[in-house]
Amino acid sequence: MCTLSFVPTQAGYYASMNRDERLTRGRALAPSLFQSGNLLAVYPFEENGGTWIACNQQAVTFALLNWNLAASRMPTQQRSRGTLVPVLIASSCLEQATRALGELDLDGFLPFRLVGVFQEQRQILEGRWDGLSFTLTRFPWTARHWFSSGASDEMAERMRGEACRLAWQEQNAGSLPWLRALHSSHGLAAGPFSVCAHRPDAGTVSYSEIAVDATVITFRYGSGPPCLNPPASILTVARPQTHQDF
Repeated sequence: MCTLSFVPTQAGYYASMNRDERLTRGRALAPSLFQSGNLLAVYPFEENGGTWIACNQQAVTFALLNWNLAASRMPTQQRSRGTLVPVLIASSCLEQATRALGELDLDGFLPFRLVGVFQEQRQILEGRWDGLSFTLTRFPWTARHWFSSGASDEMAERMRGEACRLAWQEQNAGSLPWLRALHSSHGLAAGPFSVCAHRPDAGTVSYSEIAVDATVITFRYGSGPPCLNPPASILTVARPQTHQDF
């Protein structure tokens, strides 16, 4: 269960993600810096090292959402979907990431959707694994939202999608304060399908925010529902600068 938003900006982009989980699940750890291949990456993580969102210093972001299909194959031995992002975030560009995706062994993973953002190529990539086959789709460099819910992906798409549509009519739409407010919102009432989700056994347990500009990447993180806990943890990663000799 999650809500992911992408908003392009003049110098980069914003990406925000509400992570929705069962309240009995162990709390994840705040973001840290990691060496991923030849790159620095920043992401929150669970005790097994897995994560649901990460960004590297080449302004590549990967985010993982569960895909709750009505009828999907249940693997005999399940592997954690959160282990996928730390592997892929070592990719420095769209071409390298596409190659890495093609080399993944997905046997044992439950269905998921995986979103990749590539600022240098101004492309968005979405991979979908239904338990049997993996497909890739490219999207243009425009604002998008993705939704999932253990209660119903279809209902989450409809209700949260409408909340986002209405939010885009606001005067400050597309700004970082607007994005934070959207991910903290409940519409008419807090519930399982509000953007900031609440139900007795599950709900939004953290908020992650990535802001990319020409020189630096800023990762903000808040543990707990964002309506009550604004992002308190902040990490920055400098982007490599290309120097030309004249």
